Amino acid sequence: METDMEKAYDYRSTWEKLKDKLEDELDDYQTLEARTLMKDKLDRESVADSPSKLLECLENNYTLNERFKILRDVFEIMKVHLVSDGRNLVEIIDEYRNQLRPGDCMDLIGREEQVFDIMKNFVEKNCKGIWLCGMGGMGKTMLAQEVCCRLRHNFNYIVVNIDMKGKDSLVDLSHEILLAHNLLWGESGQRLNREESSARSSNAVILKSQVLESLQNFNNDSVLFIDNMDDVQSEEGEELTLYLIDLLLKISELGDLCKLCVLITARHKFINAILENGQKLNDRYRQNHWREIELNELSPEAGQKLAMMSDLPFHGRLSVEESYQVTKACGGCPLGICILSRYIRQPRSRTVADVISSVERRLSDIVPCCIEKSFEDLPQEAKEQFIQLSVFNTCPFNVQSTAAIWFNDTSQQSIAKAELGLQQLKYRHMVECGRPCNSCAQGLLTDSEKDISTYALHPLVLSSISILLANNNTYLENSLNIAKARFLELYLSKLLSVEESLERERNQAFQIAVSDKVHLRNIFQWNNGLPFSISSNLKLIHSLGITTSKLLTTFAKFINRPEETLKVFKNLTETSERLGNKDAFFFWSVQQAEACLDCDEVKEADDILQRLNIGDQEYCEEEGTIDVYRLFSAAEFHKVKGMLYKKYKHDRQALGEFQKSLELLMTCKPDKAFTVYEAAAINAMGTVHFNSGNYASALECHERAYELIEKQFGGDFHEHKSIYLHNIGSIQHAIALHNWDRNKEEAKRLLEKALETYNKCIDQDFEYKQTYDPNHADRRRIRSDIYLRLKRFDEAFEDAERALKIQKELHDKEHSSITISRYQLARCYMKRSKENYEKGRIAEASLDRNECWNCFVQIQDDIAKGGLSREDKQYENIRADHLNVVKGYRPGVQEPNMFYALFEEKGRFVQSESPSNESDNSNNSSSDEDVDDSVPTGRQDSGIGESYAGSSIDSVPSNLHSMSLEHTPSVDEVFMDDDNMDSENQSLPEGIVTEVISKRRKEWGTKRPRSDSDD
Repeated sequence: METDMEKAYDYRSTWEKLKDKLEDELDDYQTLEARTLMKDKLDRESVADSPSKLLECLENNYTLNERFKILRDVFEIMKVHLVSDGRNLVEIIDEYRNQLRPGDCMDLIGREEQVFDIMKNFVEKNCKGIWLCGMGGMGKTMLAQEVCCRLRHNFNYIVVNIDMKGKDSLVDLSHEILLAHNLLWGESGQRLNREESSARSSNAVILKSQVLESLQNFNNDSVLFIDNMDDVQSEEGEELTLYLIDLLLKISELGDLCKLCVLITARHKFINAILENGQKLNDRYRQNHWREIELNELSPEAGQKLAMMSDLPFHGRLSVEESYQVTKACGGCPLGICILSRYIRQPRSRTVADVISSVERRLSDIVPCCIEKSFEDLPQEAKEQFIQLSVFNTCPFNVQSTAAIWFNDTSQQSIAKAELGLQQLKYRHMVECGRPCNSCAQGLLTDSEKDISTYALHPLVLSSISILLANNNTYLENSLNIAKARFLELYLSKLLSVEESLERERNQAFQIAVSDKVHLRNIFQWNNGLPFSISSNLKLIHSLGITTSKLLTTFAKFINRPEETLKVFKNLTETSERLGNKDAFFFWSVQQAEACLDCDEVKEADDILQRLNIGDQEYCEEEGTIDVYRLFSAAEFHKVKGMLYKKYKHDRQALGEFQKSLELLMTCKPDKAFTVYEAAAINAMGTVHFNSGNYASALECHERAYELIEKQFGGDFHEHKSIYLHNIGSIQHAIALHNWDRNKEEAKRLLEKALETYNKCIDQDFEYKQTYDPNHADRRRIRSDIYLRLKRFDEAFEDAERALKIQKELHDKEHSSITISRYQLARCYMKRSKENYEKGRIAEASLDRNECWNCFVQIQDDIAKGGLSREDKQYENIRADHLNVVKGYRPGVQEPNMFYALFEEKGRFVQSESPSNESDNSNNSSSDEDVDDSVPTGRQDSGIGESYAGSSIDSVPSNLHSMSLEHTPSVDEVFMDDDNMDSENQSLPEGIVTEVISKRRKEWGTKRPRSDSDD
């Protein structure tokens, strides 16, 4: 006999049974005929060459009832009879179709497992109650209605459906339960039917008592479906919760004697509601008498399927890519997918993006209960938190970073509060987009970062906020502005100050807060995508106060906004001068001078320092005492002055200024906080030694700086660790290249040592989540060169390609970092081409040369669009290698020459002395590697500024000046001489050369001299 479970499962297997039947009965001709008859119904990209594939095509495009109807129409035309028993196939289809329960809800796509899970629990008596939770628009009500429909149709359940919207909660709930079971009694004691139900008692206590006493008298299996539990009026919410607890306790106590089960939908978790009110029920909850099933976003596959089916009347309009875009735009929300897909029934010329914008303007009318009502029902504190979190837009964030923002720390207590706050908001306004984890606060503390659940604001919510703002909602706009300021103030407080640099917890909080620069950039993108310039907004600056304004400078530098930093410092300097605060004016003037150097405003920086040029003792000593902070300001003054001398290439004077800064900082001991600045001063001295060619002293300085930081912080994170390791590796690399011609074995040994250092440095980037960073890209690029010299080509290409990818993602337009990274990739092709040629792999060598040529064509385009400066130390190397690469290509060799000559003639680059490309390797090596001389500042952004070390000379702030030392071999070192190479392996396809020449002529309006080859 068929069991209840098999019966409940039957709706899932019906279609599969029909698949098997058709596979056994239909021959190839009948399959082809069926496909022809329904070709307009099938996905045009599908090929149905068998009955099962024919049905799969229908399955991917139509709901179950529609599939059966299409099949019935087709086989009625074909008049197919089964070979096995002679019956008409239409009869078989009708038989299968009649096995289905009424309806087949299209919007339940992707929810079949949850439907089956709920039915299994009820039919097999595994539990007494199920709490179906999830945010608005996820399909909770529709899924619950489907479950009730199947239980009523297949198992003769009595269904009591109560929607709590607008109900008098307790009275209506009790009344509906009793009436459905014919157990409703009037005040005079008579049994009432539905027509007479108006005579019922209005006393909630009496009705509640009647329900509890009648539970064991229910004769039929029943399900009490309470929809929108959290939409009950707020003043009765607590009373209803207590009533529900009593009801569930009674059902649990009766066990099998009670045939009533409960299905509830709500946006929040039931366990949160009962923790404080029903410990006894909580215990039973743990005994599996009650279950929670949470609805999150649909899978991408289910979302795409729903999107395509939602457009059925215009089937074929939505492509797979468009349905993916719809699913992504709606965050996997079924309601959003259906709405958006149906609005795409517009002329084909409209893009999905246009339709999304159109739908967003109408969402406030379509889903008011899901969005506006729930938002208005939030308590004021939660509403403010919600608006504050909207700073993240749709970027994911985790519980720990939320705790750092909301509560200014990441202690266990604050994480617990943040977790509860997220739970409250999540089921109304958020989508969980990370992998699930332990939901308790204690579990969140122990889970690794990658296992912590991440959340994002739901697209419908953001659309609603946008609509409210567009409707001139003054309150919301003011709240949003307050949220911006509050968010910034809390967020920026995570950026370490001098006093906080010793605290491990603060370091960890800082890393959590700034681990993803995409989040940081979002703060500068506001007002419908227009840049939101924080530091130039004086009203916001004044509202934040001078302390937070200082932190803004670190923030601006961290996301590569030095011009914003300079604006802040100018504002702070003017404010200090206006208030007559001499100490503050001196300090902020020094910081302004440094910011000027970062922005290449050298003359202005020089003028500022000239005005501040006073004696250290006069400034630091007052009435026989030494002020530590004045001493620190003086140290900063000498540091910036040293940076200025470096800009002027006066190395001896720069070294003297850095030495003075170091001596002043050492006077500040025993305050360990100044160790960071002491190490940075030593690091700066190392870069000066490096510039003068004193590699031994440079290496000693960088190693000493690293030792100081390592001793101070041990295993804890500090951003300067990677800086100093980077510089140590750079020196080792430079020494190896310096000895390349003299002793190659020793040079290779030194390269291995440099490789070990860079591996350690890059490992730290991964450990501290600094891989989406210009610094990391430069380290990968330099390591690529080391691999290249060691002939480890696979690793060299991997690092070069990764470096280029990072730089392209970080910069919206052409940038010197992109050009230099692309140049490294070109060098990889050059070197491997030579290796392949020497080993007789001529075809591979030719392919590599072609790829190298393509790289240089792209580099030429980058330079034409401003992607490299004439002052950049790599410029001459790129120019020389570009000309050498095309040296054997007679038709094209004059084009790069014209290109570079025209640019330099038109003054697009600043003329300056350039290193000769004819110099030997030892000379060339001194201009090819990257050394970072980051010097910390009083605004503790020194380490963060290291982000730009090594990218290129012009893109690096002066306090982070990096020398390009990476040795670039001549073309003879990489390629064979033209005379030694077969001519057919020298040249690129003529079509490529002609195309490039034609493009250049159009761009520059210049014709090369006519040659015989033109004929």
